[in-house]
Amino acid sequence: MIEFRLARVIAARHVRSHVLWLRFDDGLEGEVDLSHGLRGQVFEPLLDPAVFAQVSVEHGTVTWPNGADWAPETLYEQLRAGNGVVVHSDDDAHPPALVNASGMPEISRFFGVVIRMLANDHAPPHFHAEYGEYEVTISIREGIVTGRFPARALRFVLEWRDLHQDALLANWERLRAGELPTPIEPLA
Repeated sequence: MIEFRLARVIAARHVRSHVLWLRFDDGLEGEVDLSHGLRGQVFEPLLDPAVFAQVSVEHGTVTWPNGADWAPETLYEQLRAGNGVVVHSDDDAHPPALVNASGMPEISRFFGVVIRMLANDHAPPHFHAEYGEYEVTISIREGIVTGRFPARALRFVLEWRDLHQDALLANWERLRAGELPTPIEPLA
């Protein structure tokens, strides 16, 4: 078993306009302003503060009824930065408008593994894989794994990544442009 720690939101509430109060499973809590990231077809409905206020938490991720969600690791880094903690070095070169996420659509599924990507998620380009209660984040170019995943399932995901690196990077760019990703062939 490979194990790394992923940030998970355990509580969220609407504070005002496009500001949320969040609490993470390690005790970090505070307010984050998401107004800078509400663009693209997934987030446009959230420009209405009444719709934005319908926030909830599902599986450690902040979500809304229209299917939009926000990467917990991006929110974590934003909250840490707001509390005076240095932001992850991969995020330092990106303007705040690019360091946030939108809906997490499924792009592939195989052998019980679900692959998802978030729009405008933190750098470097990566995807999320889920297998039962396990989840990992994997960088597209380097194959760096963050999270906890059974070794056999992880080998399948890394093999799939090797086969579809170009398609994954193309989806990363689509999502950053506010477009929906295209499905990618499963591992056979």
